[in-house]
Amino acid sequence: MSIENAVSDADEQEASASLTAAAPPPAVIGLYGMIGIALAMASTWGFLILADEIPEHGWMVNVDLAVTTWLQVHGTERGEAACVFVSLFGGDLLATAALVFLAFLVRRRRWHRAWIFTITVGGGSLLNVLLKTLFHRGRPDVAVEFHMATWSFPSGHAMASMVFYGLLARWTARDYPDQRGMIWTIAGAMIAAIGFARVYLGVHYLSDVAAGYIAGYVWLIACETAGRVALRRRVLASATAH
Repeated sequence: MSIENAVSDADEQEASASLTAAAPPPAVIGLYGMIGIALAMASTWGFLILADEIPEHGWMVNVDLAVTTWLQVHGTERGEAACVFVSLFGGDLLATAALVFLAFLVRRRRWHRAWIFTITVGGGSLLNVLLKTLFHRGRPDVAVEFHMATWSFPSGHAMASMVFYGLLARWTARDYPDQRGMIWTIAGAMIAAIGFARVYLGVHYLSDVAAGYIAGYVWLIACETAGRVALRRRVLASATAH
């Protein structure tokens, strides 16, 4: 099945509803576009600042060391056990949930969403590996007990959680607009908890997690926006042909 033809009736109904809804004024559309571009640029700029500070041992490195040291001194075994459990939701359990959700989309014949989900989540994982290889930052010294074999910057758990839970929240909030606030609150709490757990355990620096969030956010917005544009064009082309 080609990407061009991977659109179900449910996908078309979603895009058609978006097309037939009352369109906001052009000024509002332009404002939203400018805000989106500004957020993407600000996020990219923030990531580059963090990346630049790492090899130069700048102020962020000092913050990283201070936060890691404080958490190691004040941490408890019970807190560590809880954070190990929370970390699973950004690692093994997240990978399992992603496969289950993809199977659910395929079963429901939501082909467009299945393609976007695969590209966003799978591509995000590959991007994280590429960034880790590019910056090759070592793990905190206290991470030796966890036998981590990959580089530290940016955090894979933070980036994966931002991409996965962020995408689920965007879709679910769109499908159930009345529950939007609760959906985003749950997703935000989950993403924040996973990032905190990685720093608490000492397997990542604070800047690793921050960079993972930023990279994941930029990738998520780029993929999801591209997917919506492609779907709208597909529906418009189909409507024109008929």
